[in-house]
Amino acid sequence: MNRIALHQSTVHPLDPVQVVGIARSAGLDSIGLRVAAVDEVGAWWAKGIGSPMLGDLAEALLESRVTVLDVGRVELGAGLRVLDGQQPYMRVLELGVRLGAQFVTSRASAGDASKARELFELLAELAGRFRMRPLMTAVPGSAVPTVEEAVAVVAGTPGGVVLDVPAGRYDAGALADLVVELGDTLGYVRLPARDLELGGLAPGLLATLPPQIPVAIGGEMPGGHAGDVDADHVRRVRVLRTAVDALLRHPQASADR
Repeated sequence: MNRIALHQSTVHPLDPVQVVGIARSAGLDSIGLRVAAVDEVGAWWAKGIGSPMLGDLAEALLESRVTVLDVGRVELGAGLRVLDGQQPYMRVLELGVRLGAQFVTSRASAGDASKARELFELLAELAGRFRMRPLMTAVPGSAVPTVEEAVAVVAGTPGGVVLDVPAGRYDAGALADLVVELGDTLGYVRLPARDLELGGLAPGLLATLPPQIPVAIGGEMPGGHAGDVDADHVRRVRVLRTAVDALLRHPQASADR
């Protein structure tokens, strides 16, 4: 079975412990956390491994048996050339290893793709020391705007790529071919919560996805909530989980098998 993760962005601005509670109640296996590169997380993680949130979150993960799929994100910048405990990338790595994250995600800024390759190599070396696999995310407008260019950046490293699958980008055949082409370079597939909730992704789209490849739900849902966790948060995330199950189910599979 594919591991299914709920990214924190989907239920923003709820805190990481609340995200664990929603994932557990909605029947998801894992969560994805952003611990750097955006101002909104500073209140929880500004002190790095000295942040009170770390102990609370570790306890919540142990009690719920929810795991951490990934932590992010690392901006591929000049700071990676200097080993400095005060740099945001060190906060991501130190928190990630303590939370048992499988992956650390990264993205490039605008500029030269060759520079992104050099910096990703540095990140891959560092991430290996922290027992995590680095993944490159393709971002339009950056030095690495497509998944094909992300593959070129990570080539020759232990790293991989995140494959974003928004509505309308791939049909089932094209996506199956791409997954085969990516092979071991594929870290996980990410699906937009908005497209899942609005029914924009065709059932069976991920039917040939290998079972060891995780699926993450990311991005805000339409009419996103603020404040405390309530039954509606859980209900809506269960709907997302059901939609992912439909994407993973092969059209020829029958319910009674």
